[in-house]
Amino acid sequence: MSRATKRIIGNISVLTVLVALVAVLAFSAMSPTFLKNDAKLTAEANAGTPIVQALNTPKATPTPSLAKKVDPAQAWADDMINLLLNGNSKSSFGDFNKDLPHHYIESWSQPKQGVLAIEVKDRNWSKCDLDSLGMNVLDTAGWDNPGLIQVVVSNERGSLVRESPTNEENKNRESAIPDSCA
Repeated sequence: MSRATKRIIGNISVLTVLVALVAVLAFSAMSPTFLKNDAKLTAEANAGTPIVQALNTPKATPTPSLAKKVDPAQAWADDMINLLLNGNSKSSFGDFNKDLPHHYIESWSQPKQGVLAIEVKDRNWSKCDLDSLGMNVLDTAGWDNPGLIQVVVSNERGSLVRESPTNEENKNRESAIPDSCA
């Protein structure tokens, strides 16, 4: 059989299927009972079938003594850290360059209203390194968040505590480079 003959037979087959499909659809549209459920027949068929309802089981609720209490101060600090990560297009601290203190952030908290305290792993961080981290937090998390007024960065031993300028002082700076780095 030649290729042209096979193509003609294939086209006729496809055309036949399409004509049959259109005929079934046209017939079902004109006939009110074709392809429709018969409520009486359905009820008779299901008469012997038991209907099983889901059991109404009570949901467990934690007792007040075991419920985890959310610390609003820590939740706020967590939000600021998420803003820092998102503002720098990072999903974790490990995504930051290893030469930056950002890579070594270990903990954060809100010791008092509007203050974000960040602790980094102990290294020989310069004042410039810690001030840069604090300014970066204010630039990313604090720009549209007036509730963040100050960032305090320290190392594990607490010996190099550096306070960044307040958010308003930071916004009015002529340079993005901290004074300690100039």
